[in-house]
Amino acid sequence: MEELRQNLNYLIIDDFDQMRVSFKGMLTSYGATDVTTCASGEKALKLLANNSYDVVICDYNLGDGKDGQQVLEEARYLGYLGHAATFFMITAESNMPMVMSALEHQPDDYMVKPINREVLHHRLTVALNRKRQLKAIDDALIRDDKLSAIDLCRDRCGKDLKQRLYLAKLQAELCLDIKRVDEAEKIYQEILAIRNFPWARFGLSKIDFLKDNHDRAEVEFRTLIEQNHLYLEVYDWLVRLLEKRGDTEEAQHLLQEAVDLSPKAVVRQRKLGQLAERNGDAVRAERAYQAAIRWGRNSCFASAQEYRYLANIYQNTGRRPKMVKLLSEGRKRFSHQPADRIQMLCGQALAQHHQGVMTGLEIYLDEIVRLVDEHKRDVTAHHLLDAADDLFQLSKSDEAQELLKVLLGNHHDDERWIDRVRQLMLQHGRDHHIEELVSIARTELQQIHVKCTELLRSDRLKQAITLLNDTIERYPRNRTLMLMAAGAMINYMRDNGIDPGYHFRCRFSLNRLLERDHQDSDAGRFLDMLNKITPVSVEEGFSGQN
Repeated sequence: MEELRQNLNYLIIDDFDQMRVSFKGMLTSYGATDVTTCASGEKALKLLANNSYDVVICDYNLGDGKDGQQVLEEARYLGYLGHAATFFMITAESNMPMVMSALEHQPDDYMVKPINREVLHHRLTVALNRKRQLKAIDDALIRDDKLSAIDLCRDRCGKDLKQRLYLAKLQAELCLDIKRVDEAEKIYQEILAIRNFPWARFGLSKIDFLKDNHDRAEVEFRTLIEQNHLYLEVYDWLVRLLEKRGDTEEAQHLLQEAVDLSPKAVVRQRKLGQLAERNGDAVRAERAYQAAIRWGRNSCFASAQEYRYLANIYQNTGRRPKMVKLLSEGRKRFSHQPADRIQMLCGQALAQHHQGVMTGLEIYLDEIVRLVDEHKRDVTAHHLLDAADDLFQLSKSDEAQELLKVLLGNHHDDERWIDRVRQLMLQHGRDHHIEELVSIARTELQQIHVKCTELLRSDRLKQAITLLNDTIERYPRNRTLMLMAAGAMINYMRDNGIDPGYHFRCRFSLNRLLERDHQDSDAGRFLDMLNKITPVSVEEGFSGQN
């Protein structure tokens, strides 16, 4: 029982007093001394955000509010649980879709009530033995030092085959995160030489997809699903492949199978709704959006999109009272999220417009423009295009074009977005303003690009970096400027040593680009270069300034 007495911190989450007392009693009988309990998912997440727990024991059903699955998915998504932490899901639930929803987020163990002292002790001992080597890896990941984490995964592979496999899998995933695709591929191939593990085959098939070897990837994705129809992540990748090919009907059918198996996956339900709409299947689109809203009420993955899309369906089918009620609920739900709030405000303004109610419409419009101006970093091109479309429908062409200027400023050299802006303006009869709008955005950014290129060629790196960073403040989602600035800052630090401010800004920008597009090879290449400038050097740089 020594593993359970080593000053570990435990968190028990259960809405029944008797169960919390029972689990705490079992843990203290093993020698545990630091045991915290709470009765709700919301309280649990606050505790997880502010404390470090080695073991979390969480009931699946927690009454009203977040359930155990939502606690796990949100804690993982927000980084509250490290790889060294152990999460046990406890349940009396025997309904297969609910069980699959919980297992999909990969708790360390899933135990069905009733649970006695011996069973809990055995499961804890096994889990803690497996996890004890991961603390240093967690520390490296907290520092965002994935290169060190990869080295630690490699160095800590011992005689325990199960642990070696876990570390190899983690190492390969980290390599994919920082675009070291060839290294990840080699790890998966080495694992498959030992045994035919599905996760290693899946890893190789993802790499095939990323390298545009789509036929080979598709064969393997389909084979993995045939061999295990509960391997739900494979469905998502096969759907991506089918979409890229333009086969949206099969993609919809496949995604329907996945949500039938795991209905509480909010992102998957939303995606199903979008596919169904594209395929003209309004009935299934409505059901999927309703499911995304229902399961998203206590989920960190909920977004305003499902509210807007469902509201559009209600609008198109003449159910305006339901549309108004839904949009009002959505506005309250996303009151603290600017990009989502913009969508709700546009929806409510359109609802009033269609009903002929003009009172208060200007207030909505002023709020939309203010939110875009104040939260440029968080408002995506999709948000801007949708909001501009709504404003055109409201006969607010000047306001719509202001939003499109922001969009074009962030994507001045991306023909896909320029074409989408052209299509939108043609759709709303603004064709005589198209080239003027595009020219304004392109001219300013091209001039800055030329000036920065001249500065870089003449080795005036600091001046170029200052100009680039100042421009990024106005166009904070401009990929070209962000990459140009990152390259300049990396080159400066190579020649002149660590600059903590540059290092932080560079990492922040590159991570944002990779969050938007995991396949952004340029951002991945720059991040790999930046990772070779170690965090230890950064700390020394800070201490040298004091």
